[in-house]
Amino acid sequence: MRSSLREPERFGQIFDAYFAEIHGYAAKRLGPDAAADVASQTFLEAFRGRGRYDASRAAVRTWLAGIATNVIGKHRRAEVRGLATLVWAVISGPQHGRTRAGAR
Repeated sequence: MRSSLREPERFGQIFDAYFAEIHGYAAKRLGPDAAADVASQTFLEAFRGRGRYDASRAAVRTWLAGIATNVIGKHRRAEVRGLATLVWAVISGPQHGRTRAGAR
């Protein structure tokens, strides 16, 4: 991991070694449609934060799974916000044949 700080292309080895596992982890929690996005975001965040990785605290797999868990949480919260917005739009939409402007 540390070598990827000097040579960013070396992070590709980590990606190659763990992408399928992280993708599977995301797919089990969110389904296959969101898994690729979550896995990609996980590796993007890992790449950006690779300088903070501490091998004495966790193995790379564990560190990546922690990042993926956070990304999954963000994804779920975004879904909830989207659904809440949709529900609000339906509830506050045209009622009794009126449009928002009040015309019939």
